[in-house]
Amino acid sequence: MNALAQRSLSSTAFGDEVAVVPTLDSLTSTTFPQHRVVVATHSSPWMRDLSSRFDEVVSLTKGWDGYSGVPVSFTTAQFAAQMIERLWVPGVPTPSIVPGTDGSVQVEWHAGGFDVELDVLEPLEVEAYRLNRKTGEVDELEIESDFSQIAQWISDIALARKEATSTAG
Repeated sequence: MNALAQRSLSSTAFGDEVAVVPTLDSLTSTTFPQHRVVVATHSSPWMRDLSSRFDEVVSLTKGWDGYSGVPVSFTTAQFAAQMIERLWVPGVPTPSIVPGTDGSVQVEWHAGGFDVELDVLEPLEVEAYRLNRKTGEVDELEIESDFSQIAQWISDIALARKEATSTAG
């Protein structure tokens, strides 16, 4: 399949590309559109690490969990990716991405003595949770657009990892 034909069969959720809707002539009874995530070249190391995982998450179909799991929408996945891109802090490991059976995307960090979990229900609707494993303190937030507290949580992970490295060496 040539590059133009492959592009016409692809839907993109990320990057500056525009999704191209395939024509009926470009599809056969055995060919289905492939969903893939295109991450811009200026993306953070986290997004470079997660691009194939996002491809998997947005390609899920209804019932993907063996029951009635809802597919993750492109808009939810794109919002989660943009959020991850903006939260990137050097020294913090790449988060895990887990699809929710309700169509949400969970973004998780378990590092530096913290568990941080962001449940992206849809764009501008995020439930955030943090556990400080050292103190047992739990924080929970519902976020629409101000992610400054989450950015602080990620910075706390970076600081804790840096402190652990300096005291171990």
